[in-house]
Amino acid sequence: MKIIENVLRIIVVLLLLFVLIQNSGQRINLFLFTLSYSEINLAIVLLITLGFGAILGALLLSFSLIHSHNEVRQLQKKNRQLIKELENLRNISIDEIPDEGSKDKDQNQSQ
Repeated sequence: MKIIENVLRIIVVLLLLFVLIQNSGQRINLFLFTLSYSEINLAIVLLITLGFGAILGALLLSFSLIHSHNEVRQLQKKNRQLIKELENLRNISIDEIPDEGSKDKDQNQSQ
């Protein structure tokens, strides 16, 4: 899985470098809401956009990871409780376990 992830990263970086080289001399006018920038190098705009995208993606991924870690902790806690309950049930002596046959006898005698 890590190999595929690294290959995809290399491909993205190579594509970004290809686009940057092709547009290295390109100048653009950039309008952001009320701000306006004229004659900015396209390569710089692409790098800044990629950086913001990476930061936003990392933030969104961190929320998902935090949620997953909390869920794992809750499931581990429940698992420990169930294991403890199972061990307690295994340690019950035979005398403490009610006999099914005695219940049937008690019901037949009461009728």
